[in-house]
Amino acid sequence: MHSRRISMIIPCLNDAPLLARLLESLSDQTIPADEVIVIDNGSEDHSAEVAEKFGARVVSEPHRGITRAVWAGFEASTGDIMVRTDADAVLPRDYIAKLHTTFDRADKNPGLRVVGITGNARFQLPSPWSRIASKLYVGSYLSTTASALGHYPFYGTNFAIRRSWWEEVRDQVDFTDTFVHEDLNLSFAVRPHETVWYQDDLLVEMDPRALFGARQLFIRFTRGFYTMFKNFRTQPPPLRLSHRGALGSTMQKLVSGRENNATSPKP
Repeated sequence: MHSRRISMIIPCLNDAPLLARLLESLSDQTIPADEVIVIDNGSEDHSAEVAEKFGARVVSEPHRGITRAVWAGFEASTGDIMVRTDADAVLPRDYIAKLHTTFDRADKNPGLRVVGITGNARFQLPSPWSRIASKLYVGSYLSTTASALGHYPFYGTNFAIRRSWWEEVRDQVDFTDTFVHEDLNLSFAVRPHETVWYQDDLLVEMDPRALFGARQLFIRFTRGFYTMFKNFRTQPPPLRLSHRGALGSTMQKLVSGRENNATSPKP
């Protein structure tokens, strides 16, 4: 029996069918979440009704933008751990159980304070395209941003943070800028004595719609570069990595290693 409370945070904009699929997977967990919050970010479909049907708490955030929606969800939640995922994701039955197990180990970590855990994601595509596309899309994001951060970043479809940490840093993170990637923007709030664990087998599946449409991909990458360079104004990589002691061989070890089982999370 775990004493910590898990809150699921799900931003949603006109995604009723996909949201129903996600909430179905949450209702089938071996260990249930303690709280499920769906942030209705101005939906014009029946997303709110779907959320209520599955017993989720609906929080309305009329100001459009994923940053606004995530902020509203974090602020509304009551759990010790806040898990951020997307409406187009599907969680395996042991997801919450595995999250508890990973945080159990993080709580005993003798090194840097583990403020959050980020997992992996796989596109729902036929093999081998699922593996290839996921590696290119998710893997490249994790590795390239880790080289600038000095630790793994949060990945928006699948990450969890401690409420205690959120309460310490929330006023330092700009959630009013709706063009940033909120997961990467939040990653820059991790301080030198803190880290994010990457757990490869904490896996979710996600709809492949992010891969289709040149304009959509261009906007996603543009937002990513925008988020990085916005934060580089105050935290240029050499300065940030120096403060973390992550220059040279330490950084090489960080970005080259990846864990494949639940017994060894990667800081």
